[in-house]
Amino acid sequence: MNPKSDVDAKTAFKNELERRGFENVRIIGSPADIRAERNGREHFFEIKVTMKSRSYFGAATITEWEAALAAPERFRFVVARQINASWHFHEYSPDEFIQFSDIPPFKVYFRVPLGGDLPKPQNQKRRRAVMATMENLRQMIRFRAQLKQAHEKLSR
Repeated sequence: MNPKSDVDAKTAFKNELERRGFENVRIIGSPADIRAERNGREHFFEIKVTMKSRSYFGAATITEWEAALAAPERFRFVVARQINASWHFHEYSPDEFIQFSDIPPFKVYFRVPLGGDLPKPQNQKRRRAVMATMENLRQMIRFRAQLKQAHEKLSR
C-alpha cells in the first residue's frame, strides 16, 4: 500500500459504517469522502489518514467545511490510523474539529510555463495564521462565492 493513499482507509470505514447500520454507503469525491444514509437522512464523512502516532498535521478544504457547516449534525471528520493491520477511527463533529484548526493565509495557485527566466517572488514575508472559527469559515465561504460571482460576470 502507498503510505499516502487513503483508499484502504475509506474502504475500511465504509465497512464500519455498514456494520453500524448505515445504508447506501458510497465512497464519493465531493463534498466529502463518504456519503451514507441512516433513517432516510444523508450523512457525510471526510476521511483524514495518518501514520503518525502522536500528532497529525493535515488540511481540510473550504468545500469540506462548507458541507460540514451546512449540516453539522450529519457531517463528521474522521481521522484514520492503521495500527498492526487494524484500522482505528476517531470521529469529530465540526464543532470539535474546529478546535484543532487554524486558517493559514489564502493560497493562490498558479502555473508558470517553463523554459524561460522566472520572476522572483513578490513578497517573501511570512504571515501568522488566523485562528479558525465557524464565523471565519462562513466569511471565507461567502467571500469565495463573491469572487466566483464576480468571475462569472466577467466571463459573460
